[in-house]
Amino acid sequence: MKISDLIRLSFDNLKRRKGRTFLTVLGVIIGTCSIIMMVSIGVALDKSFDDMMTGMGDLTMIEVYNWSGNSEVDPITDDVIDSFQALDKVKVATPLYYFNYSSNFTSGSNNKYQAWGNIRGIRREAMELYGYELKEGRFPSSKDKEYTVIVGEQFAYNFQNTRKQWPNNMVDPIPDENGVIPDPFVDIFKDKIYFRATTWDSNTQEEKEVMSEEIKIVGVIKEDASKGYETYNGVIMDMEDVIALEKEYKKANDIRDENKNKKREYEQAIVKVYDIEDVEEVEQHIKDLGYNTYSMTSQRNEMKKMTQMIQLILGGLGSIAMLVSAISIANTMTMAIYERTKEIGVMKVLGCELRDIKNMFLAEAAAIGFLGGMVGLVICYALSAAANMIGSSLMGTGDVALSIIPVWLAVFGVGFSTMVGIVSGYVPAVRAVKITALSAIRHD
Repeated sequence: MKISDLIRLSFDNLKRRKGRTFLTVLGVIIGTCSIIMMVSIGVALDKSFDDMMTGMGDLTMIEVYNWSGNSEVDPITDDVIDSFQALDKVKVATPLYYFNYSSNFTSGSNNKYQAWGNIRGIRREAMELYGYELKEGRFPSSKDKEYTVIVGEQFAYNFQNTRKQWPNNMVDPIPDENGVIPDPFVDIFKDKIYFRATTWDSNTQEEKEVMSEEIKIVGVIKEDASKGYETYNGVIMDMEDVIALEKEYKKANDIRDENKNKKREYEQAIVKVYDIEDVEEVEQHIKDLGYNTYSMTSQRNEMKKMTQMIQLILGGLGSIAMLVSAISIANTMTMAIYERTKEIGVMKVLGCELRDIKNMFLAEAAAIGFLGGMVGLVICYALSAAANMIGSSLMGTGDVALSIIPVWLAVFGVGFSTMVGIVSGYVPAVRAVKITALSAIRHD
């Protein structure tokens, strides 16, 4: 018997007993809705935990240190960082190098405007891959001259007018009564801005400039706590430029450079992987090399275990309804065999293969499970949308998701209900095959 004939015959038989079929399918619908909705709540909870942790920091980021002081462990050098970069699942690896002295920036005639801000150095080619999000402008490129930088979102508002007294010496990025944010004193893209170092001259009792380097700002990045304080009002430049600036600063201030003839070593590096799921593997590889690491993987894993337990409990509760529907399917198929005993006998007398008889009843049971699963899935999508709408209304935001039905859950729900139908109809189908033709024809 062809599969198409088997399917057509199964649906025709189900139509002959519409009332019983409807009630059985209704049980499967309830069971499917219970499982999908329960698990979807767990999926939404899992996503909310991930979103919460993302707000606390970048989940794909691994911080690398060398705190152990073990002489057998190589210091964090450029070669070590390059070896991290070579790993398949690593998106970018870069040292973090901070300018360790006071950072004073000036602009305007006679340094009229002055600002302070931290300077962070990372590899120029890593800036975009690191995850900084541009608010305006662009990232520095290899064609740019030295001291080409990007700055934090509020850097421009750091500048103070040294010719005025507080509070008129600053501009706050606060909208006025018309909702307009005032412009800062300095246009960071057009005005010349300098990094300036000064020292106090005891002879003249005045501040004396010892160095000045022009910096060129080409981009402003959005504030992101997970990427560091520098995204607020700091300066981010190529690591080589930071080191050169520091050397010049030390020379200008007669500070001895103890690392002058040593191979460059770093206190900290950052490794960013492509996917959250790759963090644990890459982090373990780095730990095996002897380095200390920090990521949010351990906290995320604990939350994952908790959400998985919740999903298991919720799925188990939903499975109870599906178990009831399985019993209902078995009962329906048993009654169908009892009522169609003579039909089974006629099929055997006419030479129908036993396999086809069994498959016919299994197909009917599968059809009941499939129909219930499909209708249940549609209802679940409607319930999920309604739950999310109500949740957003109560929370006052459009980002609240109380229920999420991913594709895998939809496929699982329909597949599971179909499989329950087949399993529930197996014993009745085997019983139908075992009925002898003679006893079937004599059945009243």
